[in-house]
Amino acid sequence: MPNPQALIALIISASMAYGFLKGLSLAQIVNFQSILIVAGGLCLVAFIGFPPRLIRSTFQAVREAAGSQNDPEEGLRRLLMEALELARTYRLRGPAELERAAESVRSGFLSFGATLVAEGYDKLSLMAALERQRRQIEGERRAQIRLLSTLTRLAPSLGMAGTVVSLMQVMQDLGVSSDIGPSMSLALSSTLYGILLANLVFLPMASKIEELARQESALCSAAAEALMGIRDGLHPLRIAERLDAYELYLEMVQKKTHSSNPDRQAEETACAVLAKAAGDK
Repeated sequence: MPNPQALIALIISASMAYGFLKGLSLAQIVNFQSILIVAGGLCLVAFIGFPPRLIRSTFQAVREAAGSQNDPEEGLRRLLMEALELARTYRLRGPAELERAAESVRSGFLSFGATLVAEGYDKLSLMAALERQRRQIEGERRAQIRLLSTLTRLAPSLGMAGTVVSLMQVMQDLGVSSDIGPSMSLALSSTLYGILLANLVFLPMASKIEELARQESALCSAAAEALMGIRDGLHPLRIAERLDAYELYLEMVQKKTHSSNPDRQAEETACAVLAKAAGDK
């Protein structure tokens, strides 16, 4: 089934393309000299001003932020479920099993913190390490946004530079031909390319990464809270209460008891309900 958001974006893009191209021929729109000036200038600025690793990570982050799998609620739910599983593993099987379980966790921040817990970090050291990791993630996102913001500012300027170069050629042709209409349309295409790239490509990319950074900040906060509870040896139910994830804990209990010992399912669920009620009092 097609993604409704992608379908709406496709319809809007087709409408905009019709509005831009109506009354114009393809030859008037496509100017390879202008494309080389604008695209080449942007690539040159990116590769001179920023490390290749940052360029690759930026466009990878854009794909991640725009992907259909990037559902904030689903991402939080998955992280909380993984945290509760780690808490259960730590209480029942100890640090060695926790370290092995951390390798299969999808959240890099949660996996990193669980490994530190398994290594026996004290509370203050764990908090400091998690804070350093959070700052590193936030710094990477800020660098990606800075890269896209730089391209957003430069694209119209490079487009104007391409227009100036084309106009210089038009002035040279004035003595040869009095019909400068086609040449002027080609000259102005550079400015069009720069404006479109800045406002329809790089600016939305930067907005996507800003939203991704906000989501990651919320996930890191939830993961840090869960890791503190795991380090203190709290029951998964207590951690679930801290994170407002009581329903997820019940879901985890039902899955575990159903797969291992169906006769204990009602008992485990009842214990969880009683513990929740006692906590509320």
